[in-house]
Amino acid sequence: MKLENGLTVILKENHRYPVVSAQVWVRVGSVNESPTTSGLSHFLEHLIFKGSEKYPGDAISRIVENQGGMINAATSKEFTEFYIDAQSSGWKDAVSILADAMANASMPAADIDKERPVVIEEISRSEDNPSHELYDVFNEAMFVSSPYHERIIGSSDVIKNTPRDAIMAYYHSHYVPSNMVFVLAGDFTAADAIAHIKVTFGKQTPGIAPAEPNLIEPVHNGITIKNPKDLEQSYWMGGFLGPRINQDKESATGDIVSSILGGGRSSRLYRALHEDKQLAYSIWSSYWSQRGSGIFAVGGIYDPKNEAALFEGVRSQMDALSKEGPTDAELARAKQVIKSQWVMGNETYHDQAAQIGYWYLQGNPAILDHYIEIINSITASDVRAFMKDYCIQSKFNQAVLAPKQ
Repeated sequence: MKLENGLTVILKENHRYPVVSAQVWVRVGSVNESPTTSGLSHFLEHLIFKGSEKYPGDAISRIVENQGGMINAATSKEFTEFYIDAQSSGWKDAVSILADAMANASMPAADIDKERPVVIEEISRSEDNPSHELYDVFNEAMFVSSPYHERIIGSSDVIKNTPRDAIMAYYHSHYVPSNMVFVLAGDFTAADAIAHIKVTFGKQTPGIAPAEPNLIEPVHNGITIKNPKDLEQSYWMGGFLGPRINQDKESATGDIVSSILGGGRSSRLYRALHEDKQLAYSIWSSYWSQRGSGIFAVGGIYDPKNEAALFEGVRSQMDALSKEGPTDAELARAKQVIKSQWVMGNETYHDQAAQIGYWYLQGNPAILDHYIEIINSITASDVRAFMKDYCIQSKFNQAVLAPKQ
């Protein structure tokens, strides 16, 4: 349902276990930032639970933890999520806390200044983590025009120097009901929940959601970024622009292709390049759907002396899949793996709420009912078409973190 102020609310009542998961999904992340606001979405994740109008100081964490609950948050390129998992007896507190935090977070200057060095240290650790650094560099190669190139972790200078009033302005401009989705899943009564949500979230001022940034990346010739680092092995990611999140069949085909190529020990890349030729310590592939241009990626860790042979091996495997398509056994296995992952990703109330919140926020909730059906419909011809439409070698973008020596 949608409240009068524009907030989307989804309830999933289930009395099997005496627990609930309350989650807020906000359509704000690094794609909404600029050089002067880089990292503020992530910074707000740290600050919002520090206290609010009705729950000052550490009251939020004390209430949740005293009831045996769990409270946390996370930031991505396209969204920020906040959640409280609790016993069913605490569902009203969870709703009240999230509602007040989304509209009335206090963020005193002293708390902001105390949190600045914490986040700056987190940025520093991220830059020292090869996997994190590789992901950021890869996105810089993939996305030249669209804001997907912005780093989620942000800029130390922005975190250090942005005044409180600018942080609060960013908060109030994005944390408005029409820019959020609230999900409650688990052991509660829907009628009671609706009444309580209306007197908490429903009292928030409507506001105007910010305009969606342009998230479509024009297809460009491949870009390679190679950075020397203090490493013993090379870390590598490469990939192509993929379909958008609302292109259901193409996205499902991307999931199938990633499973066949690099999804585990039975995949083509693993068997050919790790087991048989021993060119990589690890090798994988993945498809990531996004509201704008998606990503089909491959990656691995390898000895630098094997680089040329490894890259040629990856190209060879992609070419073969494009020309010949998958075998019947490969296609059947990929479908079974993906369907199992989808089912296991909905085991807990938290998982169920997260799936619902994510897909509603991304504007494609229908996929929740049809994903398995779409996966079952994918054919070998669809796989070949995906490879030919998206995996074009001249459009291959890659990032390498290589040993300095």
